Amino acid sequence: MKSYIAFFSTMLALWITLSAPTHAETIVMAVPGPGNMAFLPVYLAKAIGADHDEGLKLKLRYFNGGPLAMRDLMTNNSDFVVIGLPAIASARADGVPVVAFGQLSESAMFVLLLRASLKNQVTSIAQLNGRRIGIPVGTSTQRTTGQMIAEYLLGRAGLKPLDNSFISTGLNRESQSAALSSGTVDALMGDEPFASELVAEGAAVILADLYPPNHSKHLLGGSIVRAALATRESVYTQHPETVKKVQRMFNRTLEWLSKHSNQEVADKLVGQPGFDVAKTKQLVGILKRSQGMFPNRLAWNAQAVATTETFFHRMAANPAEADLSFAVFIRD
Repeated sequence: MKSYIAFFSTMLALWITLSAPTHAETIVMAVPGPGNMAFLPVYLAKAIGADHDEGLKLKLRYFNGGPLAMRDLMTNNSDFVVIGLPAIASARADGVPVVAFGQLSESAMFVLLLRASLKNQVTSIAQLNGRRIGIPVGTSTQRTTGQMIAEYLLGRAGLKPLDNSFISTGLNRESQSAALSSGTVDALMGDEPFASELVAEGAAVILADLYPPNHSKHLLGGSIVRAALATRESVYTQHPETVKKVQRMFNRTLEWLSKHSNQEVADKLVGQPGFDVAKTKQLVGILKRSQGMFPNRLAWNAQAVATTETFFHRMAANPAEADLSFAVFIRD
């Protein structure tokens, strides 16, 4: 009898242990947005529960530019950040102790939009001479990836740095729409799906589309890493297990993304901040048009990193940026 009691007591204790709720580790991630297609793996990680699968609870904080997200990281309000690799490099050159440890995109992922009322006056990037260009919000010492790419495209078209004025606009639907409709800017570095929405509404026309990887390579000379995962150097060295969980979370997400249809991806994003349920069909079309813009794993593409470093040095605004080696802050 005692043996039966002991057996059932042991089984009861085991059942209580297995059924007890586990407490997920909360991580806070800063990201431009909400709703920017370039950072889709971040939103998708929550939508498919990849964070919970790794014992994490992912909380997102949204910003109108990479440098603002970086500031949030360095003031310890967030633990990780996903922004453009050039913006991370700009912060590192400015003395910020940040390290990047994963690549989440395969193209530059910007759409250069022109205010629709100017479409009969401006038909090429070269004709933007003297115009006001909207760019993501930066800081006094750190430029955004969007600003660097805008400067590059204008220079490629034969315009000089002082030929245009740059005006900070946001990285969300409302701010991009307002900047164009109010006439605050003549053109802007836009994001999908907002860009397609503005074009469909007749508010803008496209001058350059850098979402499809082949377009990005043609206009920029190769793949520019628009979305990279980074954290404070102290987090990377002192909390390696958490870093590994975050890496596995994104590997799960990218693998899921590679194995599901565009419609399934769009359906999962419905309900996530910044994604309009009424625009699901449009979202599917953007995913189809830009096939290959996301990798299958978080691992670095050596060629894309090299192209981004060359691009960054070419667009350097000071000696610290010109001399910065990406090997200083990129981790495998």
